Amino acid sequence: MENPYYYESVTDAIPCGGYKVAVRFRKGECGVFDCAKYLSDPFWASLRDQSVFSKVRVDCGTLSWPGDIDIAPEEVWADAVRT
Repeated sequence: MENPYYYESVTDAIPCGGYKVAVRFRKGECGVFDCAKYLSDPFWASLRDQSVFSKVRVDCGTLSWPGDIDIAPEEVWADAVRT
């Protein structure tokens, strides 16, 4: 059974339609992370604009966007659908 406290840092991120991001983790596993569930939170409101959302990047193993918006790699690891 996978340790729920273990996570992989993100090494690559590519927006892939809607509010989804294709991600690759440090040890090579890949998945798709859906950010849609976060967009009702005012902190994430600017990401509703696809031109902003598409600027996703990886910063120190974390998904991040302009405006100091980011999401912890353990959240991405836990919620990404593996491909």
